[in-house]
Amino acid sequence: MKCPLCSGLVRATLNKSTLKFCMQGIWKYCDKLPSVGRPISLGEGLTPLVESVKIAGDLVLYFKDEGRNPTGSVRDRAASVIVSHAASTKAKKIVVVSDGNMAVSTSAYASRAGLKTTVYAPSWIDWEKALLVRAYGGKLVVEDRSIDVLVRDVESLAMERGYYNATSTWNTLSIEGLKTIAYEIVEQMGRAPKAVYVPLGSGLTYLALHVGFSELAEQGLIPTIPLLVGVEHCGNPKYAEHFGLSSKCREETYPGLRYTSPIIYDYVVEAISKNGQVLVVTSKETIKAAKTLAQSEGLFTEISSAVSLAGFLRDPIDESVVLLFGHGLKSASSYARPQRKRFTEPYVGVTKRLILNVLRSKPGITGYEVWRLLGLNITPQAVYQHLRDLIELGYAEVIIENGTKKYYAK
Repeated sequence: MKCPLCSGLVRATLNKSTLKFCMQGIWKYCDKLPSVGRPISLGEGLTPLVESVKIAGDLVLYFKDEGRNPTGSVRDRAASVIVSHAASTKAKKIVVVSDGNMAVSTSAYASRAGLKTTVYAPSWIDWEKALLVRAYGGKLVVEDRSIDVLVRDVESLAMERGYYNATSTWNTLSIEGLKTIAYEIVEQMGRAPKAVYVPLGSGLTYLALHVGFSELAEQGLIPTIPLLVGVEHCGNPKYAEHFGLSSKCREETYPGLRYTSPIIYDYVVEAISKNGQVLVVTSKETIKAAKTLAQSEGLFTEISSAVSLAGFLRDPIDESVVLLFGHGLKSASSYARPQRKRFTEPYVGVTKRLILNVLRSKPGITGYEVWRLLGLNITPQAVYQHLRDLIELGYAEVIIENGTKKYYAK
């Protein structure tokens, strides 16, 4: 969040002493985390640092496997701190804007805290993550708007109705949870790495790593801050464009990397300017990196996370750490190669995926019945439009029975 007076980034005031160990997971570093009463934890953090055995060759390369977190994502670190704070403030309802991992993480931790959650997501959210949100009991509202617009609109909604806003780019407690990655890397390696490659979506994780390594340097625990290499997809190279390094392409950017004007933009730019650089990679490079990682190292990552490895393979630096933010099973469909002509898009929107699930479980129902069973905050007219699209794409069919249109999944 930003200060209403100076528009500066609001950060928690923390103890400046040396590290003090407390619980396990990220709360091991409780002395460097906000005081939130009883932490809401699922055992997040303390993820392994796996040394490369094939990809790096003679270089020293490590993978921080964040897929080992409770919901398979780095965002579990942020959700633990944010939901813990929400619970300590006696919040009744949490709202969050996310196109994927933060939606799942918040829903999981909120369910553990006994809090209701509403997730506002753009239409491109991976269907696997949409299903996980609902599995954890979160209410999912899919909107046909950009994630940047949703962040601003939900911020206004939260302030108007008194909801707790857990959106990671707005709620700066996310930085406190994510910075623990830097603490763990230094503790596990026994020193600071020479460089860290980070996927650049909103830039939040990049900013949090900069904060974490800066704190360690201020405490004299490391001599200097590592080089932070932010890696963007060429479909949306917003930070590269700022530094005059854009290699923009017409490829569709992966979910998780589609922010165009995040509210932390200026702070990320400042962090990059101090001790970082930006690389831009293509879909071909990213998919190749993801498959190489799985088949050579036995690590299965989200496509959107694989941009970091793609950046390393393009511009390697010795003694590097590549962070892998999410488990591949949370976006497994991204790996699927189109097999039939009907697959005209890289992704079928989450709403259409959910409609197909309804049709498979209840074949031969009317469009109105689909709308009722869907349980989303959209109009019946919108559902009928989605059904028409699915029929045109070859995913569904309509049969007129006794004068009534009945819908079936193919």
